[in-house]
Amino acid sequence: MITLRSVPLFGGSTRAKSPVVTVQRRLNVYFENRQDGDKTKVACYGTPGLSAAFTLSTPGGLPVRGMLGTQSALYAVAYNQFQSVNNSGIALFTGSVGTSSGNCALATNGTQVLVADGSTGYIYTPAAATFTAIGSNFPATARTVTYVAGFFVAEQPGSQNVWASDQGDGSTWNALSFGVASAYSDNVLAVDNLAGNLIVFGEQHIEPWQNAGLSPFPFVPILSAASEYGLAAIWSRAHVNESIIFLAQNREGQKQVVQLKGFLVAPISDPDIEAIINAMGTTADAVGCARGTDQHKFYQLTFPTEMRSFLFDTSTGLWCETQTGTSITPARHTAQFSTYFQGQVILSDYATNQLYYDDPGSYTDNGVPIIREVTTRHILSQFNRIRVAALYLDMETGVGLQTGQGSNPMIMLQYSTDNGRTWSAERWVTLGEVGKYHTRVWWRRFSSARDIVFKIRMSDPVKFVITEGAMKVRQKRAA
Repeated sequence: MITLRSVPLFGGSTRAKSPVVTVQRRLNVYFENRQDGDKTKVACYGTPGLSAAFTLSTPGGLPVRGMLGTQSALYAVAYNQFQSVNNSGIALFTGSVGTSSGNCALATNGTQVLVADGSTGYIYTPAAATFTAIGSNFPATARTVTYVAGFFVAEQPGSQNVWASDQGDGSTWNALSFGVASAYSDNVLAVDNLAGNLIVFGEQHIEPWQNAGLSPFPFVPILSAASEYGLAAIWSRAHVNESIIFLAQNREGQKQVVQLKGFLVAPISDPDIEAIINAMGTTADAVGCARGTDQHKFYQLTFPTEMRSFLFDTSTGLWCETQTGTSITPARHTAQFSTYFQGQVILSDYATNQLYYDDPGSYTDNGVPIIREVTTRHILSQFNRIRVAALYLDMETGVGLQTGQGSNPMIMLQYSTDNGRTWSAERWVTLGEVGKYHTRVWWRRFSSARDIVFKIRMSDPVKFVITEGAMKVRQKRAA
């Protein structure tokens, strides 16, 4: 008879600076704190898959360069075309922009949509079905735009200036309606709206502004609320859980992911994630988007050049890696941009014209397999040599599909006794065919070691839930 004891297998660290410290990895999984601690205090779930929303009729099937949704309408730019589309992806209106590459920004006041492509500003008026370039005084090279307190606002790249339109009209801009970000002397990179305040992002700082009813430029800075975090990647900004999360650069030159909530800016990246990011070659092209399932609101940060994506859970403060496909080496997730549309978040594909919804009941990314992987904490007993006689995972079993891949879902395990530098051969066990709820997920007989870690991986498209882990360990005292 094997007597097992529960062990803390899973933690919140991520392998980064030294495997001797931690080799933990969470790929396409997230933790959930269980307040009543019924069977476990922390459960491990697979991240939601992607279900197809609809396909846009973009030129050549190219991906969107930017999109904006409302309760009733969705607007997108792809290649050199602006579109207003319905919830089937059919273009109701199209217009031409002057560029064909690079990200675009969109904002709306309800009656107009402003589009900035880094070369020109455009106004789409749904009621009149017109799409025209904005005339004089709009900062033509603006890369970001927002609508706040009755005005469209855009930044003027390479300067400290931000410009505002006439009230309620994005087609008219006064030659004197601009303000200067003056808390610090760096250039403005982006503008945004949070809780009715204008947020000005600089190279080395952030300034919140508020509408003071002045003329011709209505906003004034709240200088006491300025913060010394610069914007490290223009498109990393995403609105998540009543805040803006983005990739920042601190005054010491290090990249951090920070959260702006109200006027408070605080880092949310831990030392492991920061070590990974700061070791990257290219970070300025990072893209952020919002995702989520039930109470878990996620911020996804993707580095397109580095082909890596990370997911931050605002409910637990924990990070995991996320990717689409079965690559053994890290790869990026397929989602690029997010926006609100008809009551829920919709996501764009970085390579195609497909749009998606997060779907906790889907175990693929629109048919593409999802790898689930968890690497455990270091398991040791005061550095005495131990032998693990058995490892048991309490998982949801009997979740197999009726046919095809996943009809007999399998869990793979490897172990390492040298801090994750080398791994044992793969050892597979079944998660149980459909209805086989009494299936036991366990492995026996491992090498003796003073330190051991385990890697658990699943690629079958079925539900992934771990509540607890237990082991039987024999210990020998060190000589």
